[in-house]
Amino acid sequence: MSNIIPIQNIYYMLSYAYDVLKQGGNISLSNEEFANIYDLFGKILVNSLNLLIKRGFNREYVCTSDELSALRGKINIADTLRRQSFINGKLSCEFDELTSNVLLNQIIRTSICSLINYKKLDKKIKEQLIYINSYFKEIEVLRLGKEHFSRIRYHRNNNFYKLIIDICELLFDETIVSSQKGETIFKDFVRDNRMAALYEKFILNFYKKELTSVRVYSPIFEWKKDSDFEHIGVDFLPVMRTDIVLENKKKQLIIDAKYYTNALQIRNVGEAKKLIAANLYQIYAYINNSTFNGEKAGLLIYPTVDTEFDFVYSIQGKKIYVKTLNLKAEWDRIYMQLMETAALV
Repeated sequence: MSNIIPIQNIYYMLSYAYDVLKQGGNISLSNEEFANIYDLFGKILVNSLNLLIKRGFNREYVCTSDELSALRGKINIADTLRRQSFINGKLSCEFDELTSNVLLNQIIRTSICSLINYKKLDKKIKEQLIYINSYFKEIEVLRLGKEHFSRIRYHRNNNFYKLIIDICELLFDETIVSSQKGETIFKDFVRDNRMAALYEKFILNFYKKELTSVRVYSPIFEWKKDSDFEHIGVDFLPVMRTDIVLENKKKQLIIDAKYYTNALQIRNVGEAKKLIAANLYQIYAYINNSTFNGEKAGLLIYPTVDTEFDFVYSIQGKKIYVKTLNLKAEWDRIYMQLMETAALV
């Protein structure tokens, strides 16, 4: 399924999911064609980093230690005595230094080097990244780990890094190994579970951007537990974290975005294909535990596989819709499908 999604459509999905469209015309790649997803990632980095270079790298004060002939900062007496620096007329000093060799830039430099070593990367994009890498020559290359991304804290002065770091994290998550020859090997992005996360985030942010008269959010529903009962094991109840909720004063539509290879499955040999039961149970539980006072409905939205369908059921007075979204269609058609779905609210 996913290997036939045009790269162009994945770009649009990334654009909404990671707010690429907010970055301005220099990031827009809607008229370009790419041979693979990593050419797309590379081009987004090229355009984003060109803007970053013009703007200037984020710099931070970092505590540094050095042996100096003149006092700077404070003297590390223990280290001075241990090294006997004073014999040579020096002191071991600790001081804060403003530097661009900080985590944000180190992640970017490491990611650039990884992408440059990808054999299938477009030649022109590789040359552009090599040129950009020359601006990072003072930045350390990390042995990158997932914990580096979790340490990042964004604020007003470095928020423009977010798109770039998001792309770097996508690249890190897709890297399988770097061989002894220095070649980077990536997974097939559109076949692994990253597409499932992108699909959900894309639909949520699409509605946040395109709908102005409807509240769009992703709440956690509490279980409607009986108040006159002593519950045992409450902490073990699963969290009902919804993907997307569209809501106005009168209606609430709870959307669960399911990125499945096939939404219709055969449970037992000889039986006809059926919808995945667990998905229906899940959306039904969301509807029943929502505290919204108006009309409530649920929607399961799958990417199209071999057939498109548009089902609707009414169960105990609550409507459940099951729809497909054709991700291999022209973007205008995808846009219209999502907007037509939003009209249910």
